[in-house]
Amino acid sequence: MLFARLERHGWDWREEFIYAPNATMWLLGSEPWIGDVDDFYERMLGRLARNQAAHWMYKNVEEHRALVSDTRSLVEALASVMSARDAEPFGQRDMP
Repeated sequence: MLFARLERHGWDWREEFIYAPNATMWLLGSEPWIGDVDDFYERMLGRLARNQAAHWMYKNVEEHRALVSDTRSLVEALASVMSARDAEPFGQRDMP
C-alpha cells in the first residue's frame, strides 16, 4: 500500500529500491523500514521539520527544496496509509 502511494507521488523503482522524485532519499523494496508505520511516520515528520528548519545550511536553494519536497511526499504517503488503516473496520486491521 505504501509503495503504490509513493508511486502516485512520483517515486520510481530502480532495481530493488524506490527513489523519491528528486532522488534525495530511497527505500529498500523488501524492507522499507523497521518497526511500525506510526513510528516511521513520526520519525519522518520530525525529519521534515528538521529539514525545513535547516534551510540556512544550504547554499543551493533548489537542493534544499528538493530534500523538503521528497521528505514531505513520504510523510504524506505514510499519513495516507495510516488513514486508510484507521478507516478499516475494527478486527480487520490485524488480519493477514
